[in-house]
Amino acid sequence: MKRRILGIALTLVLLLSLITGSVALAADPTGVVITWNGAGVVDGSVDTGDTLTSFHSEGTNHVGTFNATDSNNNPYNYGVDNNVASLETVITGSGWAELLVLRTDSHEPMYGASGQESYTYVGISSGVATLQNQSSTNYAAMGDANYGWNANDHITVTSADSYTLIRGIASGSGDVASVKATGTGDADLDCMSSSANSSSLKLGWGSGSYTNADFSATGTGTFTLAATGDTSTTTAMAPGMTGASSFSIIASWTSSFNVTDYSVTAN
Repeated sequence: MKRRILGIALTLVLLLSLITGSVALAADPTGVVITWNGAGVVDGSVDTGDTLTSFHSEGTNHVGTFNATDSNNNPYNYGVDNNVASLETVITGSGWAELLVLRTDSHEPMYGASGQESYTYVGISSGVATLQNQSSTNYAAMGDANYGWNANDHITVTSADSYTLIRGIASGSGDVASVKATGTGDADLDCMSSSANSSSLKLGWGSGSYTNADFSATGTGTFTLAATGDTSTTTAMAPGMTGASSFSIIASWTSSFNVTDYSVTAN
């Protein structure tokens, strides 16, 4: 959707300073918090040296918060800090929002290369949409754990003339998984937990048996779940599937649609 500069206009580019030297020392966390309420565009990026995060929110009216924190903790003296970034926004009218988190550093001798990505997007015309996701990185992997923060309703759409929503994650080495829906009317995507490292990923998988990876919609639309792995992929939507290195599941509806568990693994 086309960007429009209205009542709010903010472009933010930040480099969070890191502690360097011959001896690795923990320091106080460094963070940024951006809040907005009104019409227009909020847009920016934060580079901590371990993670690069970009976010965008715009709309006829939108209310939201972006957070990014570099813990400056350097656990085990691996030279990689813990980082966390989150975006939550509510758009009324027409507009779009996205959060992209790229893990740029890793303790490679033990955990492989960095390059993992987490992506969340919603765009609407004449409706109400919410987007919320929280992503964290450390020396070993990337994880999107929304339990205890916002465990449900990670992307929602209400009474939209049209909408697109996307939730995806990538390992950086060829493993990719995403869920996408387009349509009119109402939609609700839950994606409580996801994770990725240099060799595998999980989209929508939570701790234990509680995945909270579901989708429901009314109106009309199309739902696409796809994944590619180096060796194998699985999804709860096709529990008997074995031996597939990639898959794509597409479904359309003219009244209502529901998926109780779309969780995906790719290796």
